[in-house]
Amino acid sequence: MEKRRHPRLHLQLPIRFIVEQPETQDSQDGEGMLKDISYGGILFAVEPPLPVEPGQIREFSFFLTPENAEHPAPAHLHAQGVVLRIDPPDPNTSAYGVAVQFLSALTKKDVTIKMTISPRRRGGPQAKPGRNEP
Repeated sequence: MEKRRHPRLHLQLPIRFIVEQPETQDSQDGEGMLKDISYGGILFAVEPPLPVEPGQIREFSFFLTPENAEHPAPAHLHAQGVVLRIDPPDPNTSAYGVAVQFLSALTKKDVTIKMTISPRRRGGPQAKPGRNEP
């Protein structure tokens, strides 16, 4: 039985990220693969490993592009987080797993993201296409 505080969304999406190191004002960007995300944290895979250690607090920005969108607009997510662990690569890959626990609210352009997991409804309202932002 899983005892997590927040339900996870398991996804396999390519991401771009920026990790800011507040002590030195340095940042590093790169690309990876999102594995899962929740209100409480994120797990993503990167190659080569990031120059971070477990216990370090960093500012993280993630840019996600939905795979099946007609007009994909990357979602920009931002949060402060502590690096919980760096997982070594699995035998069939060379990507390291980076687990981050969020210390601040996960935000999208100054709006807190609400993640809900609910059962599928039949015949529910259809989503309306949103306006494209400049």
